[in-house]
Amino acid sequence: MLGFNLQIYDSSKGAIYMVASKTEIFDYLVLGVKEYLNRDIKYPYPDLLRHAMNAVSLEMKKSVSFPKTIHGFLLLLEKPVKDWCPVSFIPTEFDRDFGLLDEGSLSEAANEYLYEDLISKGGVPENASPYTQQLAIDNKKFISVLDKLRDIYNDTNSELAQQEYILFCCFIIQNPYASFKKIRSKFFKCKYVTTEDVGVLYEDCDESQTYWCCDRCGLLTEKYGRLKGIKPSLCGNHHQNQSYIHKVKWETDLQRIKDGIHQRVCFPGIPELNLYSALQELSENHPGYLPQVKLYPGLDRYDLQLYFGDSTVWAIDFKDVRDPYKLAKNLNPLYGEGNLHHDESFYVISDRCIQASQDYVEIARKAAPNLPAKTQLMSAKGFKNKVNNKISELQKGGIV
Repeated sequence: MLGFNLQIYDSSKGAIYMVASKTEIFDYLVLGVKEYLNRDIKYPYPDLLRHAMNAVSLEMKKSVSFPKTIHGFLLLLEKPVKDWCPVSFIPTEFDRDFGLLDEGSLSEAANEYLYEDLISKGGVPENASPYTQQLAIDNKKFISVLDKLRDIYNDTNSELAQQEYILFCCFIIQNPYASFKKIRSKFFKCKYVTTEDVGVLYEDCDESQTYWCCDRCGLLTEKYGRLKGIKPSLCGNHHQNQSYIHKVKWETDLQRIKDGIHQRVCFPGIPELNLYSALQELSENHPGYLPQVKLYPGLDRYDLQLYFGDSTVWAIDFKDVRDPYKLAKNLNPLYGEGNLHHDESFYVISDRCIQASQDYVEIARKAAPNLPAKTQLMSAKGFKNKVNNKISELQKGGIV
């Protein structure tokens, strides 16, 4: 962030607003557009959007004329931000080759920035609308459950806290749509995770609407007769005739997971659980060689822990981040104290990320300043092959 204040004059209110830096204008723009798109009544425009538009109009690139209508402005947001936005406004976390909108909806890049770089890091400004503040509150509700269980894990009952965390995460990943009855029946016997803890992560569905779901990426939205997920670059084929696309059956009190929880928990969680299921199947077929596969050990200190027949332990953290450079900044040594000890450690990248960028692993490895050389980086497919090879070695060595 730049170290100075910027004044914005809002002619509609005759007031001057202060923001911390020029890149905060970009944050206002993303948040304001999100709110505008979700409003039924479009005017007056959200305060954050109006402030951002005023600031952008003053400093926009001279080669681009500021649009005279809101429709024109929204069309401008479909273009790569590098083509129109002042360079000093664009944060380093946002890929300037992408726009903020895609076919009238918030783009994949903008969604990632909103939920992963703003909301998850407490970047919602104090003068944001109640709607925008609610996005941050929804994120905190998930974190509060994790914090509660970690306190119990450390002080009271680690085993039960671990069991309920797995139940909690798996449910919301596997059930982007669920009735309140289903939520209640799943959690009413839990000691620490309440039905209310789960229910607040969902919102009501409308019986008059049709809802769709993808087995690979979760919630889908319908616009102009087409179904679309939150990350088309990683899961883009949503034709209704595909076997993994389903129309959601209506039932009383049907709920859908909130957007922020879908973005940060459900979408990356689907391939995590797919890998876990594949490794569990190997364990069941070869119990003497892979006797145990643990999910989210230590309340998600990393994602998977594998115990082999020769007493070696592998630690795995699964990643499903589209941009290898962005991922590389967050690759650190995996925790290895106490019962989270491991002999080998791995960052495993989802196959859909690898398919989108064939040199993904090489880029991420070279760009990761804090990743130890001994921690391996590979695709999910490559990792499953490595586990199979380990089992074969144990079989040849006579380990039972």
